[in-house]
Amino acid sequence: MSNNPMLKFTDINLETPVKRISEGRVDDFNEIYKEYASDKAEDQASRCSQCGVPYCQSHCPLHNNIPDWLKLTTQGRLKEAYTLSQKTNSFPEICGRICPQDRLCEGNCVIEQSGHGTVTIGSIEKYITDTAWKNGWVKPITPKIERDETVAIIGAGPGGLAAAATLRKNGLKVNIYDRYDRAGGLMTYGIPSFKLEKDIVELTSLELKLSSLTNNHTATIAELKSRILKLKTRKSKIIHDMDELGFILEKSDKAANQYESKIKTVKGFMHE
Repeated sequence: MSNNPMLKFTDINLETPVKRISEGRVDDFNEIYKEYASDKAEDQASRCSQCGVPYCQSHCPLHNNIPDWLKLTTQGRLKEAYTLSQKTNSFPEICGRICPQDRLCEGNCVIEQSGHGTVTIGSIEKYITDTAWKNGWVKPITPKIERDETVAIIGAGPGGLAAAATLRKNGLKVNIYDRYDRAGGLMTYGIPSFKLEKDIVELTSLELKLSSLTNNHTATIAELKSRILKLKTRKSKIIHDMDELGFILEKSDKAANQYESKIKTVKGFMHE
């Protein structure tokens, strides 16, 4: 086991990121916990037992490939760890902060059940994605094939933004509508900054904007219904106008046929 970079849970104790002292926290609303230092993150990731059946993954709603990006973190391959983490999660920088890991991945960690203390999955995920942002590894979504369809999403909350990211990955253009001028929904207006700082949500919104998403349409449901009604009215008028035009053209065709028939009759008389 000594040559194995993983399975260090018997040698390294569970250690969470350092908590900011209360004297410093009273002056701001910033996050309570500091970020892992690089060596601490690698040490804590190395505690993973690399289970054959990873309960952390099966109890994650997104089924994130947790054991593999923990191993990559231990090896210092953070860019690869980030690439792997965001394949199954549109916003790992958000989930690393506010996901209830104690009831999901960390709560079902095998070494937690055996009494050695869980792997600090959430804190390591946060460390990976924060490092990715700092180093410019986070790139706008670039689909392999662009499609002509455009999808409208009502609500720029977590569900709306995640749906927009997934649709964009599949080449569709997306317009997001929300009644507020800032995207994020509950993440912006419901979760306090000491749990989720708002600049993190703004970075997520910026990533989507750079991915050719338009998510700055401010509108309420009532306003959207009004717009839809106007569009339907315009559509009905266009259909009506087209019907009238068709009727006029039909009359013109009949008149032209009658005129042509008269000309033939006159020519017939002239030949006689």
